[in-house]
Amino acid sequence: MASWWHYVVPFGIFILLTEIGNLFPELTYWFYTLKTILVGLLLFFWRRFYAELWMKSHPRDIAIGILAGLGVLLFWVGMEGYLPQLSESKGISPYLTEGRKSIIFLNIFFRLLGTALVVPVMEELFWRSFLMRYFINKKFYEVPLGTYTHFSFWAVAVLFALEHFRIIPGLLAGVTYGWLICWSKNLRVSIVSHLVTNLGLGIYVLFTHQWKFW
Repeated sequence: MASWWHYVVPFGIFILLTEIGNLFPELTYWFYTLKTILVGLLLFFWRRFYAELWMKSHPRDIAIGILAGLGVLLFWVGMEGYLPQLSESKGISPYLTEGRKSIIFLNIFFRLLGTALVVPVMEELFWRSFLMRYFINKKFYEVPLGTYTHFSFWAVAVLFALEHFRIIPGLLAGVTYGWLICWSKNLRVSIVSHLVTNLGLGIYVLFTHQWKFW
């Protein structure tokens, strides 16, 4: 049976390496690669503890999750410059980092892999599967997935927003993914929605070179 640390440790490692990486901007992509690999491997080796990842999902629910993820993406990009932020983004172009083209390609690859796959799985496990239920009962595994209470839903949505520089788009994302899990009772739906948002943002960044979104 899964314990709280199966959810908290991957998230904690990711956040810790993010904060350390912020102290060394010139090594941003190396730290992102490191945390993508470490957390990705940890999630893989602990996959048997995450029963919610293997629940079957209805194609209709997945389709709605995709549309919701696109909606969050459009708001995230479209409202840039119109909404307050907690701080200024410090995105760095991978092309400014030292190294051969192959190294730059790998940096971009792991950045996209992390943001589009590792982060959605890790964060949905932590925020929506663990913490949202933990706020209801410390024996979170006894709480049905997607159970709604005012406190658990909105506390997680606000904390999720505070994790991001763009707090209002972050809040919208938190509310959207939280609603999806409460509605569908299926973590795959919120993961897919989160994946669509992050993958779409990554593709947008690569085509427009708006590195501030990274």
